Amino acid sequence: MTEFIEVAELVDIPPGERKRIEVNGKQITLFNLEGEFFAIYDRCPHKRTAPLLRGMLDGQGVKCPNHGYRFDFKTGQCDRGSEWDTKVYQVKVENGKIFIGPERNKD
Repeated sequence: MTEFIEVAELVDIPPGERKRIEVNGKQITLFNLEGEFFAIYDRCPHKRTAPLLRGMLDGQGVKCPNHGYRFDFKTGQCDRGSEWDTKVYQVKVENGKIFIGPERNKD
């Protein structure tokens, strides 16, 4: 994905909520943490079966519902090692609409 794509309305994902979307055949989950939006690839890379949509929030990250691997929303880094890092995407909100953009850098 090289440009931003509209994926939802702001009212669709109130603070504390999440929503799975599909962009170019990829399942991505949007999280609204007190008005700040994060987008992360929806499958845990450990077994590729657990949807992060069902994961438990942990600060600015989410824990896999199956084995507890934690992924940082800003970097995609996994607490169990870089071989399990996942993709995170840029998000912007304009005029009440939410847009997903290219992958974030791992900085």
